[in-house]
Amino acid sequence: MPATYDSLRALSRQTMKKLLDVQEWRKFLAFASRSFKLPFPAQVLAYAQRPDAAALMKSSEWDAFGRPVKKGCHGVPVPEGRGKKLVYYYDIADTRETDESRPVPLWHVRPENQKGIGKALESYLGKLEDASGFAETLLAAARKATAYTVDDRLDDLAAHKPGSLLEELDGDSLLAAYSTVMENSVGYMLLARCGIEPAPHLTGEDFYGLLDFNTPSTLTILGSAVTETAAMCLSVIAKAVRRMQAAPAEAERAPAVPKPALLQPVPEKRYTLQGGWELAVVGSDAESILYSFIDLPEQEPVPVSRKDFDQWLAAGFIQPAPAAIPA
Repeated sequence: MPATYDSLRALSRQTMKKLLDVQEWRKFLAFASRSFKLPFPAQVLAYAQRPDAAALMKSSEWDAFGRPVKKGCHGVPVPEGRGKKLVYYYDIADTRETDESRPVPLWHVRPENQKGIGKALESYLGKLEDASGFAETLLAAARKATAYTVDDRLDDLAAHKPGSLLEELDGDSLLAAYSTVMENSVGYMLLARCGIEPAPHLTGEDFYGLLDFNTPSTLTILGSAVTETAAMCLSVIAKAVRRMQAAPAEAERAPAVPKPALLQPVPEKRYTLQGGWELAVVGSDAESILYSFIDLPEQEPVPVSRKDFDQWLAAGFIQPAPAAIPA
């Protein structure tokens, strides 16, 4: 029976209830670490339908790699945006090679890549408090990335806590509960994607607070924060791994994360990010935007496609900052 918008909504609600089980949450996090470019609601539905998927993309994206979708494959349907339109994601197993196929940039971490990954994460996040081992480096990166992003959705979480087990928590207690589950979940995703068994480092007790996010809205806020924060780190790791594996002889000599190419300077425009962070656009061209966080002057500017930046604006994820009132 073909999927419909209403049937997918029902499936999403059922899956969200299952995710409140710590064991199920950890399975989902391992899956999300392989599909970190998808938004959380799409990840939930993809997990419910294809938990074994290795790499999910739309058919147009597979076409770009010269890998058409095999006939008879129906893909994973997911609602797109706020409307009822469905888009379909296909696993690499749903595609076939052709004479025009290009290598798909799937990656895995080899032991010799671990040092370079640590350098890349420190280049992106700043000095990590514990880099005594690879697992410790990844968990320290999760803590630091969470510290940067945990406030982004805190006001939204506070507004949606009525009716959940978070309802009685004051501001400090809410922040503590939220940041603990978020930090450990991000850490779990990084460990899982980098081939480190998370169980010795993160036990079920580390996710005890998950049960308090027992409404669809609070769990969606948590899940979105977790997967987006992990995606920041995993994108850095992926670029570092691909670079090292493409040119292993240069891996130790080259900077772990190449500094973003400086685009054409533009008059500084400031925007506010959900949660109160402020960013400034410091360069642009026809395809890309270069921005930096005002409160993180030590961090390198971040490149993003102009298309994604425009979508952030359209969705209200970022908003132009009000012009300063002249003194």
